[in-house]
Amino acid sequence: MPWVDDFDNFFHTVCNEVAMIHARRYTPTIQPALIWLIRQTYGRWLQKAYNTSAQGLELFKRIKPPFILVGNHSTILDPFIANTYIPHNVNWIASDGNMRNKVMRFIMIKLAGCIPKSKAIPDIETVSWIFEIIKKKKGVVGIYPEGYSSWNGSSVKSFGSTAKLLKTLKVPVVCILTKGAYMTKPRWAHTRRRGKVEMGFTELFAPETLKTMKVDEIDARLNEALYHEDPAWVMQKGYVYEHRRLAEYLELVLYACPSCGSLQSLHSEKRLIKCRECGFIAEYKADGSFAIADRGIMPHPLYEEPGKEPCGTGNFFPSIKEWDLWQEAHLAKLLDTVYCQDPGKAIFGDDNVQLLKGKRMDTMKKLGRGSIMLTYEGLIFKPRRDEKPRRAGNIQFPIEDIDAPGVLKWNHFEFYEGNTVYRIKFANRDASGKKYATAVDLLLKAHAPKT
Repeated sequence: MPWVDDFDNFFHTVCNEVAMIHARRYTPTIQPALIWLIRQTYGRWLQKAYNTSAQGLELFKRIKPPFILVGNHSTILDPFIANTYIPHNVNWIASDGNMRNKVMRFIMIKLAGCIPKSKAIPDIETVSWIFEIIKKKKGVVGIYPEGYSSWNGSSVKSFGSTAKLLKTLKVPVVCILTKGAYMTKPRWAHTRRRGKVEMGFTELFAPETLKTMKVDEIDARLNEALYHEDPAWVMQKGYVYEHRRLAEYLELVLYACPSCGSLQSLHSEKRLIKCRECGFIAEYKADGSFAIADRGIMPHPLYEEPGKEPCGTGNFFPSIKEWDLWQEAHLAKLLDTVYCQDPGKAIFGDDNVQLLKGKRMDTMKKLGRGSIMLTYEGLIFKPRRDEKPRRAGNIQFPIEDIDAPGVLKWNHFEFYEGNTVYRIKFANRDASGKKYATAVDLLLKAHAPKT
C-alpha cells in the first residue's frame, strides 16, 4: 500500500478501505480483567522463572497512551515478559500463523487483542487496526520490527515499513531492549535455563522528533536502538545459563557439520552436538560458546583457515551466530557447485511429515502424511501409500512459485504459493524447519532473473 506523510489524507483512505472489509475482518479486542489476572498469576511466575529485572519504568509516569512499543525479538515469550512491567494493556502485532485454529484465534484476537499480520493480510487492513487503536481508542500497540524471534541470539534488520508507520502516526515510541532472554530460552530449545534477563525501557522517539526526521533516518536509529547480541553480552558480563541438557535440539538451528561439511547429519544429546557422518563432537557451553570434544575423521578446509583450532580440543565457534553464518555460506556454495549440476538431487528430506493448506486465518486443511524433499528445482511432497483417500501422485512446488518461506514456533515450515499458505509439520521434534526456510531463500535468489 502507498504510504503518505499527511495523516488526514491517509486516515480517510484507510477508512474508505476499511468500510469494505469491516464486515469480515477480525477486530482485536482486549479483556482487561483477564489481562490483569494473567499478570498477577502467569506474569509473576515469568518474572521469577526467568529471573527478570527492568530499568527505566519511570518513563511510564510521563508517557501516557497512545504510544508505540518496539523491541528486539529474543525469544517467543518476549511480549509476555514485557507485559509484566508495562502498566497499560498492549495490542501486540503477531503472526497469523498462530491463529489458524478457532481456539487460538479467539484467545489471541478477542481476549488478548493481538493484531494479526502476514503476507496474506493486506497492509491496509493491518494498518487500519493500528490506526483505530492509536488514534481512536488512544491505546498502545506493540511491534517487534524484526518480524520473528532470533535463531542465533543476534538481532536482524527491521522491516522498513515500521519506520514509515512511526513517521505517519507521530506518537511517542518506547523501546524495550531485552538482554539474556535468548540465553534463558533459545528459540530452538524446549528447556529453560536458569540465568538472568534484563530489560531496559527508554523513549526512542518523541512526536516532535518524528515530525522532523526522514523515514530512512528513523529506520537507521530504530535498528541501532534494537541491535543486540545475547551471547556476546553474556560473555562480556560473565553470566552462565546452566542446564544438564543444554545442547538438545540444537539441530533445529544447526544443519551443517563444520568438520566434514555434510548436511542434515547433526544430532544433539545432553550438552553435545554430534555428526553421524564423521564423528565430530562439540560441547555447547553455558556461556553460549562451543568447545571441540572430537574433531572427527573427515577434516573440512575450515580448519585450514587462520585462527581456527587444528586439534581435537580447544575453543570452536564463539557462538551459534558464527556457526550459523558459516553454514549458510557453506550451503550457498553447495547449491552453486553441486546441486545446480544435479537439479533432482535431494538437498534436504524428512519422512513422516504432515502437509496442511490454508488461507489467511482460516483453519488449515490437512492434505495428508508422507515425506518431503527439497531439490534445486523445488519442494516435493510424496504421500504415503496408506493415505486415505489415495492421492494421484506427488505434490510439487516449483521454487519460482514459492514465497515467504519461514518457520512457525520451533520447527513448523511454512511458505506461500500465491495467497495460499502451506505448512509442513514434522513428527520428529528434532526435524529442522529452518534448514528448509534458509535453503529456499537461497534458491529463490539463485533462480531470480539476472539484472
